[in-house]
Amino acid sequence: MNKFLPLLILIMSPLLASDVITQRQDSMQDFNKLMRSATQSLKSGETEGLSQIYVDIEAIMTNYPTLFPEDSFEGKTKASKNIIDDRSTFNQISSEAAEWAALAKIAADNNDLETLQQHHQNLYGSCKSCHSRFKN
Repeated sequence: MNKFLPLLILIMSPLLASDVITQRQDSMQDFNKLMRSATQSLKSGETEGLSQIYVDIEAIMTNYPTLFPEDSFEGKTKASKNIIDDRSTFNQISSEAAEWAALAKIAADNNDLETLQQHHQNLYGSCKSCHSRFKN
């Protein structure tokens, strides 16, 4: 049995990496949908429902760095291997995005549209920063 374990690991590694690639792609699609919904609400001056959107965004961005193990940069992925080389910056940007989402939630709860719009813009800026550094 012990002789087969390394072979099993070798066979399963690409499948597990593929699964995490799918998870992070699904996570980013969910994130994009949430951001679009938030942007539409903000353009119309609505704050109803935004609190939950930002809770969901915060959860996604808190978990997001875990979806980039070192063996997950081959195959159908647009993620740059720069994430491996500069993991601390990648994690920091994700953490900042989660913080902006948390602040946007507070502003939404307080119906503070001006502050909410600023936090939303900062959140969007985190997205742009991450993509410019870490997306192929």
